[in-house]
Amino acid sequence: MDRLTKLNIFTLLLAVLAATFTGTAATPTAADILAKAQKEIKSSQALRGSFTLAFDGRSTAGEILLAGNRFRISTPEMTTWFDGKTQWSLSNAADEVSISEPTPDELEQINPFAIIESLRKEFKGRRIAATGGTEKIELTPAAGKSNYSKVVLTLEASTSLPQEIVVTTSDGYVTTITLQHLEKIKSPAVTEFRFDPKLYPLADIIDLR
Repeated sequence: MDRLTKLNIFTLLLAVLAATFTGTAATPTAADILAKAQKEIKSSQALRGSFTLAFDGRSTAGEILLAGNRFRISTPEMTTWFDGKTQWSLSNAADEVSISEPTPDELEQINPFAIIESLRKEFKGRRIAATGGTEKIELTPAAGKSNYSKVVLTLEASTSLPQEIVVTTSDGYVTTITLQHLEKIKSPAVTEFRFDPKLYPLADIIDLR
């Protein structure tokens, strides 16, 4: 998986779940904002929306569906399903799908829930200036080395749902994710988070389990 694909998955879902950072390392104001966002997100059975992503002079757009620890991310280049145990990654260009059951270490690269848990205690937050109708939180490593030098999260003030996240890696790469039409929905069937071979009868299947 290349850097762009990893950041697609990480930043998209970090934007939705960044509120799970605890307030212990944040200023009280930042902690209050994140706690409110966390409450809003956790009160929903599932979230659905579209996004645009810009990275290293390139951009793409897609759709995202989240429910608990399950997710589906679709872009013109790739669709990824994760049902909490198994991951399917479909390359549209190659018409090829890879199936895997990620290890805990691999989950920290591909499963945003594992990523958030690993970063939860490693970042501190502060409220920074934002435009009207939004709240903005800057997250930086609390101590030591990190793959990320800064994460800036923008939330819609009226709903506490994320609008944008900007991730700066320790080597200076910047990825910007903008979420549109993010809405709470009823929890979809688990089949929404699993690859259906009937819909892709010509796809080559590579089972890595």
